[in-house]
Amino acid sequence: MSEKDVDYEALAARLTDAVAPSAEPAQALVGDEAAARGRELLLREYGSESALEDAMRRGRPTVGSAKSGASPVVRGAIPVVEYEALRSLMQSSGLREAQLVRRAIHELLVAEKLVS
Repeated sequence: MSEKDVDYEALAARLTDAVAPSAEPAQALVGDEAAARGRELLLREYGSESALEDAMRRGRPTVGSAKSGASPVVRGAIPVVEYEALRSLMQSSGLREAQLVRRAIHELLVAEKLVS
């Protein structure tokens, strides 16, 4: 049956009829049994304990690596004219400030032959 063939009037009447028969409710799991069943479902979905633990880890992934922990933070002041140019570049490129700063630092380190 296609969407055009659905009789919405009949469907609404059936779903709102207080005396219409309904399916028996399923057995609700609670407590440890519910937790165990949920974990089984997640393991099937993610495939392994390590993949599941990675998915459940709180926070954003660290920049540039798969290991956990805080990424180093670099801060510095720049002249207003350069900050305005950075804001303009953010607008035109659609990139965030952090993305542009990481790119600029990487390009400097490559130019200085400190990383490849």
